[in-house]
Amino acid sequence: MILEMSLRCYPMRVHDLGEHELIKRIIKRLPSPNIGDDCAAVPLGDSYLLITVDGIHEKTDIPKGATLYEIGWYACASTISDIASKGGKPLSILASLFIPEDMSEKDVMSFLKGVDDCASVYGAFLDGGDINYGDSFSADVVGLGIVEKRHYVSRYGARPDDVVIVTGTFGTPSGALSMLQEGLSVPDYVRRKLLMPTPRVRESILLISTGLVTASIDSSDGLYESLRILSECSEVNITIDYERVPKDEWLEATFSEESVFKHVLFGGGEFELVMTARPEIVNYIGRISKLTGTRISVIGKVYEGKGVKILAKGHPLKVSERGWDSFKSQDNRHFRRNGSSSNY
Repeated sequence: MILEMSLRCYPMRVHDLGEHELIKRIIKRLPSPNIGDDCAAVPLGDSYLLITVDGIHEKTDIPKGATLYEIGWYACASTISDIASKGGKPLSILASLFIPEDMSEKDVMSFLKGVDDCASVYGAFLDGGDINYGDSFSADVVGLGIVEKRHYVSRYGARPDDVVIVTGTFGTPSGALSMLQEGLSVPDYVRRKLLMPTPRVRESILLISTGLVTASIDSSDGLYESLRILSECSEVNITIDYERVPKDEWLEATFSEESVFKHVLFGGGEFELVMTARPEIVNYIGRISKLTGTRISVIGKVYEGKGVKILAKGHPLKVSERGWDSFKSQDNRHFRRNGSSSNY
């Protein structure tokens, strides 16, 4: 009784809980069957209407030197990546803005053009939104998508003997961010990987169309965190070989081996696909990679058990870090890689 009264008087702060524990507690209190994945999946005939939202804030989400156009693109890409991870096709984008009174019309239009240009690449449009006054600039971007029920893939289907596959490379956005925050320059293509990422819509549709993908998420909060979520949701062990995780030459040439390791596993912001699939998927990877121009790699396997194991040169590594957490970050003034695993 004393303990119960104490908890009532001193509720736990979200900083102590952390983003992901808070999401767990929210999910437990909400009755919706469509909760707990990258998107809400609302039945619509033979399809699901996919709905997702991501927010950005001037104080935590905009790195030094980034333009409002780039941030608009980034915000839209983050939303579309959630839809892509479920095998969906984007349909419509909405943007709700909180605008300080001293912000210029040019900056507002630049942000919205970034959103619209990104949406148009994937066959969607910025179809409206809402405008409000705010002490500082922030925006919430809502994405609507569609996927046939037979092609919908959740976070919950991984099973033993599946292989783990990923698109693209890892660590470059995080490495680029660390340099921009220190006032250093990066190559244009590296900057684009950070601020104007490419959601893997076509890649996801083609991979899932094989009927072999069992679980899927995007890597916005970091590769390790994405694997941890798939492991927890599917109640399996996921083991990957660190040497098989694809990395950009720029990253390895710029940072120490230890820093590369941290950027690759925990940095986030890539918006790549992280999937589990039946082993036969290897017969399709080469063809899909050629069609899309995107690197697709097998980096590990699914086993009975729980948790995530990282192997380096055949030996298990002790891993203590996790991906991005909005509330537990030691310095929330830095650009945060919010995205799919922050949804509920």
